Amino acid sequence: HEGEMKAGDLAAFIETHANAAPDPADDAPEERDPRVDNAKASGASGDAAEPMTSSKTSSNERKSKERKSKFTLVSPDPDQFEDKVLSQEGLVMLLFTKLGNPECVNQSIAAANALGKLSGQVQMGEVNASDAAAALLTAQYAPGLLADDAKCIEVVLFPHGAENKADADPEVYAGEIVSDALGEWIFENVPDFVMPLKAKLVDNFLQQNPMKPKVVLFFEGEAPREYVALAANFHEDFAFAVISASDKASLSRFQVTTTPAIRLLYVVPPKEGEAMSKDVQYSAAAYPAPTLVYSQMHQWLQQVQIQVLGKDLGQHDKPPKKDAAPVELAGTPEELDAACGSAGLCVVAFVSHEEGDAKRERDEAVVREVAADKADKPFRFVYVDPAAQRSFAAAFEVSGSDLPTVAVVSMRKNRYAVYRRTFDAAGVGAFLDDVLAAKQRTTMIQEIPRLVPGGEAPEEALEDLVEEEFDLSDIMGEEVEGEAAMSRGEKDKKLDQELAAQAAEAATAAAAEAAVAAEKAKKAKKKKSKKKKKKQAEL
Repeated sequence: HEGEMKAGDLAAFIETHANAAPDPADDAPEERDPRVDNAKASGASGDAAEPMTSSKTSSNERKSKERKSKFTLVSPDPDQFEDKVLSQEGLVMLLFTKLGNPECVNQSIAAANALGKLSGQVQMGEVNASDAAAALLTAQYAPGLLADDAKCIEVVLFPHGAENKADADPEVYAGEIVSDALGEWIFENVPDFVMPLKAKLVDNFLQQNPMKPKVVLFFEGEAPREYVALAANFHEDFAFAVISASDKASLSRFQVTTTPAIRLLYVVPPKEGEAMSKDVQYSAAAYPAPTLVYSQMHQWLQQVQIQVLGKDLGQHDKPPKKDAAPVELAGTPEELDAACGSAGLCVVAFVSHEEGDAKRERDEAVVREVAADKADKPFRFVYVDPAAQRSFAAAFEVSGSDLPTVAVVSMRKNRYAVYRRTFDAAGVGAFLDDVLAAKQRTTMIQEIPRLVPGGEAPEEALEDLVEEEFDLSDIMGEEVEGEAAMSRGEKDKKLDQELAAQAAEAATAAAAEAAVAAEKAKKAKKKKSKKKKKKQAEL
C-alpha cells in the first residue's frame, strides 16, 4: 500500500487484493481436524462428521456476507423513506441496485470502495431495485435502471435541505463509478457555508449571533472539501469561516503558529438566573489534530455539541424543542427585566386590551404559538399593553394603527426591529428567523425605555368639534360691509362683471393701437411718394 494511511484507502486496498476464503472441504489440515479424529476413535457415529459440516456452513456464511452490499439498505416503505431520505437536512446519495443479481452486488461493493473517502461527509444508502416493493421508488427516481436490463446501478443524489428533497428532482450520475469522478460530482452539489474572512471582517463575523459558536480554519488557499462538507453538516449549530494562512495579523490575534489549524470560538452561557454580560467574551479552543481528517473533525464537533451546546446526540438530529416559557404581561421595569434580562433577544408583543377579550385572545394565541415554535431559539416573549404604556410603545415607533405587532429588542445592544405585516404565526415566525439570521434591518435606540408601574394616565379626550352655521357679523361683533357681506352668487356675478369690463377695456386699447399704427403707415407712404416725384423731376 503506497497511499495515505486512512481507513477507507486501506479497506479498498485490502478488498482489491484479498482472495476468497478456501473451502474447508478442500483444505487438508481441516481434514485432519483432531476433533474429527477423536470422534472417530471414540466410535461415535452419525454425528462424527458434524464439525466438518459446521465448517462448511461457516464458509458458506462468509461467502454470503462477502456478496452482500456494504451500504445501509433503505426500506421502500413510504414512511421510512420519508424519514431516512426526504426529511434529512443534508445531502443524501442513494444507489438503486439490482441486488438480486450477483454481478450487480459486486458492482455495489466496488462503488462502496470507491466512495470510502467520502464516508460520513454525505449520507449514503441503497435501495434494492430487485425488490418488488421498491418498484414505485425505482420508477420515480431511477427510471433508467428499468429501461436497461444490463444496467446494475443508478446513483442519485438528493439535494441539501429537507424542503428541497420532496420538490426537486435528484441529480443522476452519468459517469463511471470511480473514486475521483464520483467524488467530484458529489462535491459539486455540497452547499458552501464557509465564509472567507480578512482581518478587517473578523469582528463583524464574531458579532453576528454571539451565542452561535464560530469555527475558523486557518489555511492556505480555498477551504478543502472536508471542511466544506463539515460546514454543510453542522451549519445549524456553528458558523464557519476560513482565514488565509498569509494573514499574519489574524494568526497573531488567535495565537496560531502553524497551519492548517482550526479555532473554536464560543461564548459560555450564563448560569441559570444570571444575566448575560453586555461585554461578550469569547472562549477559544484549538482543534487537537494536526491534519484535517473529516472523521476526526466530525467527532470533535459532536463533542462540542454535547459539552458546550448541551445537545443529546442519540441521533444526529435537532434536539427536542424545549417547553415554551409562559408569555406574561409586563407592567413594571422589574417584570420586563425578569422576562428578558438574560435573553439574547426580547420579543415584545404589543396586543391591545381595548378591542374586546375575544380579539385580544386571538392575538395572544398567535404569540403563544410562535413562542412554542421558537422555544429552542434565543428569544424570550412578553406582552405589553400599548395603551397603558404609550411612551414605551412610542419609543419603538409603535402606534395604535400598528396593533397588534411585535418588536424584537436586543436589550444589550440597544437595537430593535418592528414587524409591520399581517399578524399571523407564519409571518411573525418568519420575521423572527430573519432577525436571527441578520436578514432584517434593525434600528438603534439611545436607551431602552422604562415601563411605568401601574400604567400611564389616560389621555384626555378632546371635545368633539361641531360644525355650525354662523353669521360673520356675530363673530366680528359689528356690521359686515362690502365684499365680506356678499353671498357666493353675488361674488361670482361681480367677478364676471369685472372680467367683462377688463375684456372691453382691452379691446378698446387694441383698437386705438391699431388706428395709430395705420396712421403711421399712411404718413410713411405719402413721404415715400414725395421723394420719388422729386427724384424724377431732377432727372
